[in-house]
Amino acid sequence: MKAKNIAEIIVTYFDSKGDLITNKKLQKLLYYIEGWSLVHLSSIIDEDFEAWIHGPVIPSIYTDYKEYGYSPIVNKYKKGQSSGAKWKELIKKFKLAEEQIELIVEVLNKYGVVSSLQLELLSHSEEPWLKTRGNLGPVDKCDSIIDKKLIKKYFSSLLDDEKE
Repeated sequence: MKAKNIAEIIVTYFDSKGDLITNKKLQKLLYYIEGWSLVHLSSIIDEDFEAWIHGPVIPSIYTDYKEYGYSPIVNKYKKGQSSGAKWKELIKKFKLAEEQIELIVEVLNKYGVVSSLQLELLSHSEEPWLKTRGNLGPVDKCDSIIDKKLIKKYFSSLLDDEKE
């Protein structure tokens, strides 16, 4: 599925909860959705993440929302449309399977309550981002792609840790 479709679903989800989301937080939530999707289903996002300074980023999504900077993203609605109605419309439009919807909501419920800074720090402590950046310093630019096999391996190890 296109990353921009999942991004639109996430922004609408936050709106439906009366909450706000920034581009930085959106990027991290996309990453965690993809990570858990790789473990439980299969890849849900058709684009790659790069190991940027502030954590995993999908460049096209960054570009789509960069006008907001660190400010909350403003969702666009049809006249008279509620966030709940838009959520249902997007689920139908993008033909999400029930298990995909459940996974997305579960990840958003778990990680969505965490600040963008906390998500950034969390992603900085994780193997996929660290390995991809190698010996780069914390403020060195990097556009290296984080291998999805590495993401899957890491998130699988988290699942294994939970079982122990």
